[in-house]
Amino acid sequence: MAESIYSWIQNLACFFILASAVMHFLPENSYKKYVQFYMGLLLILVILSPAFQFTGLEEEIDSFVKEFQDSRTDREEWQKKAQDWEESWNEDNEGEVIEGQEVIP
Repeated sequence: MAESIYSWIQNLACFFILASAVMHFLPENSYKKYVQFYMGLLLILVILSPAFQFTGLEEEIDSFVKEFQDSRTDREEWQKKAQDWEESWNEDNEGEVIEGQEVIP
């Protein structure tokens, strides 16, 4: 129990060090409010992480992230297959005219 509390405090300290470093490297006012907003969201996640671990929500969130990554990989694979098919179609039918029904405007 004490080790998990120590780990949580360590995560908070690392977050604040990272957040302050990012805020100091930003230009004057251009993106500061947007970065602060997202840093606030991340801070909420870091603070609530022990509650996520206790209730089992962390595993559910991890499964959603993995599912999203898998769907992205599937989409990329399908795009690659479509591109390969299109290239093979162009190579097979180079110079041919596809006949079809005449269109009258």
